[in-house]
Amino acid sequence: MADASVLTKSQLSFLNAKLQGLKTGEAPKTPVQTRRATIPELGVIFFSGVANGCAPYDLLLDVAKFADAQGFKAIWTPERHFTEVGGAYPNPATLAAALATVTRNVRLRAGSINLPLHDPIRVAEEWSVVDNLSNGRVDLAVAPGWHVRDFVLKPENFAGKFDILNEYRDQLRRMWQGEPIEKTDANGDIQAIVTYPRPVQKTLPLWLTTSQKEDAWRFAGENNFNVLSALINFGPKDLEKRIRIYREARASAGLNPESGVVSLMLHTYVDEDPRRAVERVRPALTDYLKSFVTQHQTANTSADDKVKTLNSLGEDSDDFVDMVFTRYVKTSSLIGDAEQAESVLANFKAMGVDEVACLVDFGLKKEEVLGSLRLLSGLMRSQR
Repeated sequence: MADASVLTKSQLSFLNAKLQGLKTGEAPKTPVQTRRATIPELGVIFFSGVANGCAPYDLLLDVAKFADAQGFKAIWTPERHFTEVGGAYPNPATLAAALATVTRNVRLRAGSINLPLHDPIRVAEEWSVVDNLSNGRVDLAVAPGWHVRDFVLKPENFAGKFDILNEYRDQLRRMWQGEPIEKTDANGDIQAIVTYPRPVQKTLPLWLTTSQKEDAWRFAGENNFNVLSALINFGPKDLEKRIRIYREARASAGLNPESGVVSLMLHTYVDEDPRRAVERVRPALTDYLKSFVTQHQTANTSADDKVKTLNSLGEDSDDFVDMVFTRYVKTSSLIGDAEQAESVLANFKAMGVDEVACLVDFGLKKEEVLGSLRLLSGLMRSQR
């Protein structure tokens, strides 16, 4: 090694410049810049039913394996009861346990658990099993429930479902972290209950499922929920306002306003030909919307009123569904080609949406769904 005492002035100057990070005859290397994605992260959500010509859970399993391999963020499975639309999904924990065995990376999410229909002890136990099977990949979205018929499971909880949601959510968080909760046994004695197995994750990530109610967005922000939403009865501009309410509520509660995750469900079908995409989804999405409209319009009415409502839909229902279809395609869906999808996603990212949950099971063939997701995976790779 050379003695520093014999270095020339120019050598010492060069060495000092290197140490000080100053310019010399050799330009310093440019630091590597991390590219910021211009679209939200993408996941897949199931809500409606099986694919056209497909066995009940083939689409779910094949899409989950594809999403896992291609870097999608999450697979969401819902809780649906007593209806043909979505009737394949009565228990998201059971389905998530199956998905845990065929995936390695993708998050496994309930989207959503109607919490007032359940004992929170059972929710903690069942999802802790899934958390262990998946090595800590569980996230849960919770909701108060909405259809009066679902509450045949817990009719006493319907009237106070919002308060019960808050109570059960608090119990669920505490049990997940290993805190005992007090329950009364068959002898009337108080027991301190700790649930097992213990989960892999110390904290359970929770989403609140809501749509247009501003108070619900505010509540989610104040109580450190993420949010799962869909453009039901409101549009993109209204969504932007609600995201702002959510971020402000987090800040007011002393939470990082940007750390809460906003996940948005969008009907999704991407094709190389945008016109073909629209025409291919038209029959399936129209049938889905008709079922959805009927279900919502008869959700919490008496038996006599249901009959009157169904009889009154008639041709007006077709006109309404056509209007909704047009709106969905233009403003509230990922239906088109990859270029259109990127533009829609970039717009939602600019509004503050962190993740998009791509709804894929609304009557398309499995090959069509996988082809669509393949195009989206290429779009995701272009962002990395």
